[in-house]
Amino acid sequence: MQDAFPVLPFRSEVYGPDELFDGFDLDDPTSYGRTPDFRAYRSTRLAPSREVGMLRALHDQSITDARDSLLLGRRVVAVMGGHALGRDAPAYAEVAALARDLTREGVLVVSGGGPGAMEATHLGALLAGHPAGALADAIAHLTTVAAFPGTTSRLVAPGGAVDDVTLAALHAWQRPAFELLAALPADQRGESLAVPTWFYGHEPPTPFASHIAKYFSNSLREDGLLAIAEDGVVYAEGRAGTVQEVFQDAAQNVYRVVRDRFSPMVFLDTGGAWSERLLVEPLLRELFGDDAFEAHVRITPDPVEILAFLRPG
Repeated sequence: MQDAFPVLPFRSEVYGPDELFDGFDLDDPTSYGRTPDFRAYRSTRLAPSREVGMLRALHDQSITDARDSLLLGRRVVAVMGGHALGRDAPAYAEVAALARDLTREGVLVVSGGGPGAMEATHLGALLAGHPAGALADAIAHLTTVAAFPGTTSRLVAPGGAVDDVTLAALHAWQRPAFELLAALPADQRGESLAVPTWFYGHEPPTPFASHIAKYFSNSLREDGLLAIAEDGVVYAEGRAGTVQEVFQDAAQNVYRVVRDRFSPMVFLDTGGAWSERLLVEPLLRELFGDDAFEAHVRITPDPVEILAFLRPG
């Protein structure tokens, strides 16, 4: 049963990076495979059973309860964006700087917790209490391994067999992040919340997040991530998954079934990502109407404009 369900079904708090990554060793390329995070992902690749399904449901409900307790009284802004965004991409640095500035204004930033724009979000929050140059230095260190490995879908085969070559490539990508974290005392780390899922367990959560609400169910996690972002959602450049989140968020705003007010939608338009390549404005205007669109939606490459738009007014 330990292989089939390696985590406790009941929790009073969300995870922290030290717990999920317990056993990770900078010098051992196989060490991620012994962490609770990896073992939980591997369990999802085994044959399912009713008992395990029930335990996962209990686990996810306790994560939701713990997440909601953490968020009480907090301003929450989510950042969405592509997992494939390289650490050396201009948009990565822009997302990190925006998340840093939001954190400095007392906002708790949240994301899906994976690589790319999500990692950038938590890096910015992590370094919110440090001088501006610290973020540039951190990104320079991370770009020693800039691209997330493209083969991680092969990490664990159905039935649980682990691909050690892929595991080593993943460790090489993770290592610079863990080196940064190890050099930063706990009392100098900014706070943020990651909301990842073991459904995409081949994309490990970032250790930069101080709190990690990790789910087995992707649908619960994804809908809940948008629902908790009452103070706004920022969309960095992305592909199919990010576009899906745009229209899932739009539906929540149109029908007000999750919250009783419009959550602002902001598109960080780096390189024309949303105004030229993915044209979201015409459809969102049609859904919301001109007045609501002008009041609650911004498409801009300017982080200063985004910060001003998201401030309580």
